[in-house]
Amino acid sequence: MNPNNRSQLMQTIHTALGAMSAFSTLLQEPQNLTNYLTQIQQKPDQLLQDLAVKGKNMEQDIASFVKTYFCGGARSSYPQYIERADGQAFNQPYEIKGTKMYGFVIEGSMTKLQEVCDKYLNNPSNGEIEYRPAMNYVVLTFNNVDFLSSIEPPDYNKGTSAEEEAIFWMLTVVGKRIGPFFVAERLAWFMPYIYVNNSPALVSGREVYGIFKQLGEFQIPSINQKPDLFTVDTLLFKEFSPETKAKNARLLEVNRIGQGDKHQAIKTWDNFEEVIRAIASLLFDKNGEIVIPSLGLPFNLLDYLIERVVPLVTLKQFRDVENSKKACYQSLVESPMQLQTFHSGQLFGFDNFGDQFELTINNFASQPIVQDLGLHKGYSPASESVHIPIKLAFLLNFDFTFKNGITVWQAPQK
Repeated sequence: MNPNNRSQLMQTIHTALGAMSAFSTLLQEPQNLTNYLTQIQQKPDQLLQDLAVKGKNMEQDIASFVKTYFCGGARSSYPQYIERADGQAFNQPYEIKGTKMYGFVIEGSMTKLQEVCDKYLNNPSNGEIEYRPAMNYVVLTFNNVDFLSSIEPPDYNKGTSAEEEAIFWMLTVVGKRIGPFFVAERLAWFMPYIYVNNSPALVSGREVYGIFKQLGEFQIPSINQKPDLFTVDTLLFKEFSPETKAKNARLLEVNRIGQGDKHQAIKTWDNFEEVIRAIASLLFDKNGEIVIPSLGLPFNLLDYLIERVVPLVTLKQFRDVENSKKACYQSLVESPMQLQTFHSGQLFGFDNFGDQFELTINNFASQPIVQDLGLHKGYSPASESVHIPIKLAFLLNFDFTFKNGITVWQAPQK
């Protein structure tokens, strides 16, 4: 069969499955019939795309059910994990309490952020799942965590640890191609750079979830101190050459450089919903809508994030011992971070209002943050450092759980 004909046939089958599901839903919820008919009249192409996605998801769910319950399932063949008293890859899920998160929003380049998505998420899976930057904003957070623990034994019984970390976050739109169309399904955060201050946090993040963590040393003000200075030091290579020696040095810092005019939006927040509404209204329109790049499709960021679940996508991989250019295991993992308790929040400033902050990133070959994320137009690789204005700054205090992840794609095993 011609591949194009087969693709069209599968899309027709998926659309038919999706239509059956939609019809079944209407039988149970007839009050939605009017809205459904309106969608048919106003957006027939979008409706067909949605039905095709729903049908494809149904096909995958059926295949997974059959594999799990009639073919033994892939998970049943996994060996038991060998535990160690001195093990540092603690078993998930995790409970995290007393997180003080200082957030700084900066502007990046859509082109460079797409290159990041392609390199770490799209190219490995050959586009089976597609990730696109949802916005040109990048969020740098400095987090001080009081309490981190496994939820289940045996590691639950070992105790708790504290943690400091600095993270660059970028929001992505996740979807699939159905014929010539890109169909957006959900949002997920990707962390291209993350630094932590202890080895259990590093090892657990890398081995369990595939989060590419690095060790660092930090200066983070306590919640009762003025947010004047934040720093990250880590092991760095100034340039790449056989003679270069790695050294611990200052990678970046955030300085409070002044105060601007007062604004009614600069205040404390009492709940998570208020935080999301405030930040979304300051960065986007008042309804919290973003437009998916190159498609012109609206996606309601407010409705998505207000669910109190922050999904995270990672590339989990291990270098092959026989061939260092190959990965003996490679997969894309999506893991939910579930907000449990929101204690407080505060907006420091935005644009020219309130506290003003500046991000300084020093130039090292081993940490090409500015180039990778497109944080400063006209930046020269020969520059010793670059100073980047911060668009919006805030503080959040909350508890959350980091739950079990889902493997959404996995490379075939040899």
